[in-house]
Amino acid sequence: MTKLSFILPIYNEEKNIPILYDELIKVIKKINCDYELMFIDDKWKDNSLQVLLELQKKDKKIKIIEFSRNFGHEMAVKAWLDNVDGDYIIIMDADLQDPPHIITDMYNKILEWYDIVYAKRASRNDGFFKDNLAKAFYKFINKISTTIIPRDTWNYRIFTRDVLQEIKRLNEQSRFIRWFFAWIGFKQWCVTFDRTKRIHWEPAYTFWKSLSLWLDGIFSFSDAPLRLAMLIWTIFAFFAFILWIYFIIQKILDPNWLERWIPTIIVSVFFIWGIQLIMLWIIWEYIGRIYKETKNRPLYIIKKKYE
Repeated sequence: MTKLSFILPIYNEEKNIPILYDELIKVIKKINCDYELMFIDDKWKDNSLQVLLELQKKDKKIKIIEFSRNFGHEMAVKAWLDNVDGDYIIIMDADLQDPPHIITDMYNKILEWYDIVYAKRASRNDGFFKDNLAKAFYKFINKISTTIIPRDTWNYRIFTRDVLQEIKRLNEQSRFIRWFFAWIGFKQWCVTFDRTKRIHWEPAYTFWKSLSLWLDGIFSFSDAPLRLAMLIWTIFAFFAFILWIYFIIQKILDPNWLERWIPTIIVSVFFIWGIQLIMLWIIWEYIGRIYKETKNRPLYIIKKKYE
């Protein structure tokens, strides 16, 4: 019998877990397959672990990994990717914004000789500001990268063991899993759905966490910002040389010319300093990622497994 492995990162989902479990069991019975529900303790602040342990007493198909500390959503997914053994693997969030009922459509599609079937949001419902910011990010990231990420997608997807083996080989410290799936290729298809709001608690991904993830995507998969920095520096150096010659000529023709332009020069200097600091920040983003990779630290630490 076909076995489905569900990878489910948990962060403050105490009230969502029982609802999610019931919905997943309905889908599993409809598909009529073997399964394992693989939860990851990302060091939540509520009683999610206790809720899972109570569920595990009733269902031995539930497996739990407890981290030693919070390592983040991407590392939580990575932990079970390294330990999964199903025929097909499903990654989804536990906040019920990834609706379990579309798993049936995704499963039926992957049986048509697809390698990856991912969920694509027809609508986001994250608020006007965040929705439009996300659209701008996808548009920008796909412009500067040779790897195109399908717009309005998340980690919610089902894939084969062949895909799993390739994903496991990607061990970067700065992780952007949806880009990994786009980068490795394979035959892919999408299933669309309308995303709903979270039923309980606040989103785990705040604006700043989302921004950090987006920066990881930009700097980990494209060198376009570095090329842009070098281009801007070259342009400013060229204009600085021209202005230097112009100032010398004006000084010769009018000795008092420079005194009248001192305020403008001061403003220009501060503007150029600002541009230089931005360029240095771009360079240090790349250097910082190189530094993280060279330390070769483990991506996560497992405190305990409950199987």
